[in-house]
Amino acid sequence: MRRRARVGLLASVLALAIGEGVAGATVQFPPSIYPPPVPLIGTGAAFSSCPNPAGLERFDLASTTLARQVASVYGRVSLTADLEHSDRSWWQHLRHHPWQRFSFPVVRGSQLGGPKRFWSGVVRHYCGSKLLADSLSVDVTGRKIENCDCNGVSMLFIDRRGRPLVYMVH
Repeated sequence: MRRRARVGLLASVLALAIGEGVAGATVQFPPSIYPPPVPLIGTGAAFSSCPNPAGLERFDLASTTLARQVASVYGRVSLTADLEHSDRSWWQHLRHHPWQRFSFPVVRGSQLGGPKRFWSGVVRHYCGSKLLADSLSVDVTGRKIENCDCNGVSMLFIDRRGRPLVYMVH
């Protein structure tokens, strides 16, 4: 089942990357992949909700490769494509952030265990240590980000049933 999900996701990422197969396609969001988000553990404003822990898996080589491929096209195709590659806890943020308009993404690295700097404490505070341990941080650069004087972004992913999903971009 996990292998089939990866093959299907790889095909959709490749189709998105070359711009085929998107128009007219009906996207479905099954609850096994897109369960409702859960409330925050900590208080504050960095997160509005957290990814649901249902179905989370540790990243392996194949899901890490898929996450890096998603990161290379994320924000460049359509809002529907971004929704398909995002956890439901992130959906409400998609329309309000400037990184939806960028060009020339270059994936420069990825690491398991989520971000290692300031954001690791933020993720742990709001959503817990387990989510942090199961996260993959993918750093993307080479983007011109509208209204942003920054060198790139880090995208935080979870792996739900073999499907890498973005749950934060910073």
